Amino acid sequence: MNKVIYTEKAPAALGPYSQAIEANGMLFVSGQIPFVPETMTLVSDDVKAQTRQSLENVKAIV
Repeated sequence: MNKVIYTEKAPAALGPYSQAIEANGMLFVSGQIPFVPETMTLVSDDVKAQTRQSLENVKAIV
């Protein structure tokens, strides 16, 4: 059985997909964008800050 994973601590999906799906004991996380979840805006123009935010978003989902 597949389980849809959703958290408000990561940006909402912008398309027809889920933040993650749990299936057969595995977790499949969608690619994350460098948006701040609370505002749904780009964290900054700096690539380091964008990378950090994207990874924080994945961490929140996992």
